[in-house]
Amino acid sequence: MIPSIIRKSSVIFIRTYTKYISFRKHPKLFYSRNSTSTSIMLKSARQVVPFNKVQGVASTNVHAYSNGDDDFFSVERHYLHGIFMGFKWQCVEFARRWLLMRKSCIFQPVGHAADMWHDLKFVERVTDGKKFPLKLFPNGSSHKPKRDSLLIYSRSTELPFGHVAVICDIVPNFIRIAEQNFIYHSWSDNYAREIPIVIKDNCYFLEDEDEICGWIEIEDNDELQPLDETKLDSILKKYQEAKPIGTLKRCSITDKTFHSMNNWLNKDDPAEKYFMDLFGANLIRADTDTLPYYKVDQDLTLSIGSTSNELHEMFMDATNYVIQNDDILKNFCIPEIFWPKIRESWLHERDLAMTGRFDLAFDGQQLKTFEYNADSASALFEMAIIQEKWAQAVKLNHTFMSSFQLHRLLVKSWKKICSNLNINYVHLLIDNDKDEILTALYMQNVLKNANIESKLCILFNNLYWKDSKIIDNDGNEVKLIWKTWMWETIFSDYLQAEQNGNLNRKINNEHPRLCEIVLNDHIKVIEPLWKVIPSNKAILPILWSMFPNHPHLLCTEWTLTDNLKQRGYVKKPIVGRCGHNVTLFNASGDSVLDETQGKFIDRNIIYQELFLLPKYEDYYAIIGSWIVHGLFAGFGIREDKKLITDAESPVTACSVVWK
Repeated sequence: MIPSIIRKSSVIFIRTYTKYISFRKHPKLFYSRNSTSTSIMLKSARQVVPFNKVQGVASTNVHAYSNGDDDFFSVERHYLHGIFMGFKWQCVEFARRWLLMRKSCIFQPVGHAADMWHDLKFVERVTDGKKFPLKLFPNGSSHKPKRDSLLIYSRSTELPFGHVAVICDIVPNFIRIAEQNFIYHSWSDNYAREIPIVIKDNCYFLEDEDEICGWIEIEDNDELQPLDETKLDSILKKYQEAKPIGTLKRCSITDKTFHSMNNWLNKDDPAEKYFMDLFGANLIRADTDTLPYYKVDQDLTLSIGSTSNELHEMFMDATNYVIQNDDILKNFCIPEIFWPKIRESWLHERDLAMTGRFDLAFDGQQLKTFEYNADSASALFEMAIIQEKWAQAVKLNHTFMSSFQLHRLLVKSWKKICSNLNINYVHLLIDNDKDEILTALYMQNVLKNANIESKLCILFNNLYWKDSKIIDNDGNEVKLIWKTWMWETIFSDYLQAEQNGNLNRKINNEHPRLCEIVLNDHIKVIEPLWKVIPSNKAILPILWSMFPNHPHLLCTEWTLTDNLKQRGYVKKPIVGRCGHNVTLFNASGDSVLDETQGKFIDRNIIYQELFLLPKYEDYYAIIGSWIVHGLFAGFGIREDKKLITDAESPVTACSVVWK
């Protein structure tokens, strides 16, 4: 059983299900008035606006942003001028932001959108604290709806927490409303949709497909004016708040009866069976005699989510900058023969990105990024599946685990990518490595859940040339691959084949080379070629130059500066994996704190500011925060007694306590 967040409108509802259940089983209907009649249009007939993009603009300057769909929770707070609005991009967030921008007011926090009908008594003006009472008019009231009122929906099966919209206009026989997180098409006018007004016995009924409680008006509404954003110092400090960072704590299960359990995994599941073959069937880890786990609160969860989304956009900006500048791109030590193909990939394959993982450090006060593993899926299975299985086995009291959306968003992203490409068969191309096999077996499960067929290709021994195409031993043409191979390995294979004259021979029944598969113009690749830029640590000095002193970045330079020596620094190869060939120096730079060996000793070096982690019961914890298809999807924790985490550092369960 995998934790899911089921939410609609303003809030989240967290439960555990054997499968995710969507509340909306049918396309959402909305109304559009023309000169002669009301036409009912299907939501599915219009293109869905992606998450974080503007759907429309209401009341001159209040943007409505898309949440993408009904089953996504961004795990990201939104503040405007220091005032908490709500979660991106829920309906209550829009209502609070509209009131602030159009009326200079806010209302107190509410649990759910439906609660506004009973719990809200007034709004407060943020410039002087004056309270303006609210008047409630139930649907079917003799009082005609007015502009600038809040429209409140009841709880229902479709809307378990209700919904709130803003009445932005009244026209004959209709009201016009603006809203978020209800329908996801773009709207060009100043409203999202129209709702018919029906007059019965001199009473006004608003007829929508979902039940409406009524509308809320502000007394003395004419006294309220839009917020003057040129005079933000007029906002009272009591309405502004700093973003809380949150807490992280290491805990242990003390009940010894759980230590010898060996039936907590499913032996009939290939990935779980392989995990047992690698690590055994017991709950207890080999390096400890306890059952450790980490506990984070909702504030840290939200901080990790917003930090990860912000960092991803920054890395994408830096990637774009690098790709457009030859002098900068040279620092990445990528042979120039591949530059045109990288640029083409960036232009045309942006949406083929599936996963990336930030290594984040948390010292109790700050979140800093060490690097972006943009071309790696290491530990995906452990974080997405194993930690939840573990939590259930030990009967951990938790709201949900830290990777609560990861599996579901992987399934969703595969469906979207394959649908856009019109491909329903994926070849998983991996080395004969135990960690890669585990990850690939899990990815096959994800694909199966997405109703996409797949084939696991270890060292591509079951792939062949046939009539200048690459097929597998079942006769399926290779059109879309998911790989674990490093792009640098593929580049080396290409250059070696070119030097030996063994490139693109395309002889029937012969095995293709690695580079002939992955660099093939007729085969799409996940992760795409442009990912070689953000995954290269040469991007870290670029980021520091573009966003100097950013609170989530560490000072990183091409050369060892006196400033870095004084702070302490880390020496890293620009290309590497699993913490190989990393050295940590103390402040003054005269003592090595920790170092690792590896096969990346001949790579160019960058120097990054040292950021020491606190110890949790003799362990150092690194947060692995996942980006799926461009958005934060959850996180996990790796811990180790040494300062540098690597592939052997165990993934440790992390629960989220949501109050």
